[in-house]
Amino acid sequence: MKPRLLYALLPRRCAFCGKPTPADTPVCGACQSALPRIEGVRCPKCGRGSGHCVCRAAARYYDGLAAPYYYEGVVRRGMHRFKFRHAPGNAAVYAQAMAAAVRDCYAGQAFDLIVPVPMTETARRERGYDQTRLLADALSDALGIPCAPALVKCYETFKQHGLNAWMRKGNLAGVFDVPDRAAVNGRRVLLADDVSTSGETLNECAKMLWLCGAASVHCVALALTKYQRNND
Repeated sequence: MKPRLLYALLPRRCAFCGKPTPADTPVCGACQSALPRIEGVRCPKCGRGSGHCVCRAAARYYDGLAAPYYYEGVVRRGMHRFKFRHAPGNAAVYAQAMAAAVRDCYAGQAFDLIVPVPMTETARRERGYDQTRLLADALSDALGIPCAPALVKCYETFKQHGLNAWMRKGNLAGVFDVPDRAAVNGRRVLLADDVSTSGETLNECAKMLWLCGAASVHCVALALTKYQRNND
């Protein structure tokens, strides 16, 4: 089938709004200009811009968090399409932005493995795919780092959607496990997630990796929830 005819039947669509775009344009001009990028000085721990850092002295088991975007506007809408409206093909576009954040925030840092934050088997069956696994696989291709999706296991009790920060933290105790501890020992891990809200899910996964002897755990997500810091 000729490329033009194929494009007419199956046009390329913007990874954020879903509108048709030219074949070589994964993000439309309107969304490109509206992307809520994380720019300027960032907190190395929570990944947010200095005006939105709220981590203060919170204890974290991971060594850093990087992300290209805040979870709002076109990114929020794009992620809803990706997660809930069956648009798994957008993973490659998102992973390129994540890879750029890794290169920028972790310059000079080497990684042995990319590990996606796992979802429960029930959730995966209901959705039809594991969106964080798709991101991690695409990120692996972009960075040339092996992906180890089975390294962290998630038990069926895990559910964070709709919970506040305190409930998220208490809901995570005992949820994650690392079946093969030898595969983690001494490794430099890049832990990948789609969206980080409070950071508690990443922190609990990082804790299990750290307890199993990981040399370091750095995190990357596509987007972070933006908080407005109260300076009063």
